[in-house]
Amino acid sequence: MSSTTFLYRFFPFIFIYIASVGVILPKGSIATQLIGTLILITTFYHFVNNYKSTNLFNILLTFLLYISFLSIFSSKFLYSLSNIASAAIWMLILPISFFLITDMTRFRRLLNSIAFIGVLYILNIIVSTVFGITGKSYSREIFQVGNLFTEGLNSMAYVLVATPLIIHFRPKNKRLIFILAIIIFVLVFVQLKRISILAILIGLMVQILYSKNRISIVLGLVASVLIMLVAFPLYENILSVQYKVRERRLTTVNIEEEGRYQETFHAFNETVFSNDLKLFLFGKEVFNSPGNYANGKFGPRMIHNDYNMILHGSGVIGLLLFITWPIPLYVFYRKMKILAKPSFEDKRLFDIMTVLFLNLLIMGYLISLSGGINAILFNSIRVALMGGILRILYEYAGKTAKNYKQ
Repeated sequence: MSSTTFLYRFFPFIFIYIASVGVILPKGSIATQLIGTLILITTFYHFVNNYKSTNLFNILLTFLLYISFLSIFSSKFLYSLSNIASAAIWMLILPISFFLITDMTRFRRLLNSIAFIGVLYILNIIVSTVFGITGKSYSREIFQVGNLFTEGLNSMAYVLVATPLIIHFRPKNKRLIFILAIIIFVLVFVQLKRISILAILIGLMVQILYSKNRISIVLGLVASVLIMLVAFPLYENILSVQYKVRERRLTTVNIEEEGRYQETFHAFNETVFSNDLKLFLFGKEVFNSPGNYANGKFGPRMIHNDYNMILHGSGVIGLLLFITWPIPLYVFYRKMKILAKPSFEDKRLFDIMTVLFLNLLIMGYLISLSGGINAILFNSIRVALMGGILRILYEYAGKTAKNYKQ
């Protein structure tokens, strides 16, 4: 299988695999371990096979090597290593995408593969609800999502912000894509997972603020709101039931009772303010937080916030690496954006792609507040699109330089 074929098939395969865990494949079984290992090995193979010398990914790869080294000192080595392996997959997808998406045809095929995840998400909810496939969810009183909860919601946040680009490449299917996007947003909205909804809203704000096609975006947004208002009676009861279920967690009064709120203080107290240089620099136990923070107060609950988990598990060094790895990509983006623009005949496409990159960059930082660094699907969607956009800008910048020399 060629590397490009691997990349195109990666997203539907990962979606179906995650949806199957706990349903067809028992969680923690030999089968899931073998498949997970095979995914990692295959991803690593295509990374090595396509990698070329560049400084773009140095911080990210240093972070990966750093946390991998720290796993040696974990009291649950295999548990830490398993989580790091999941994170490693999406980290490697970024350079793979950058090195492979060398033209617009390849980028369109990548985008089509990711867009197909939206269709699979809707089908997953239908199948899970019809057959009663339960899993962790805020919506189980109204519909089921199977094994795709956070992975599914955050993936849909990225798919939704990429909708303008999907429509641009498929203008004949504009109405169908638009309706599917509204359906997906409603499915995300009624589950009332705050970070996913907030990420989508931030994405819309970024598009309105930075896009030169903001009039079209605002008109599309107005049309979406009108359709949702007209269709509100169809999901009013669903939203009412869901709100009652989530009411306790949605109230400010009870936010201090959430472990996610308290974990920040514990993570900082046990590292930054610990008066122990070793803990300050290297943390406590990388990717092994259950029972290892707050003196075991939260039992088997893991630290959810990515920044807290990385600080607690890999210290200030790990946190700085995690926060800064996108910076070289942004610097490269700014430079390539200027150089590539003259070679883009389709200025609307240029605008949509460059704004999407900013969206993906910002949304990733936001979603990390809710956790998921070891989630393969939505992180891979984000970095694959970022890598693809950067490579397209790089190729068009090369065309500009070539034209200038002539």
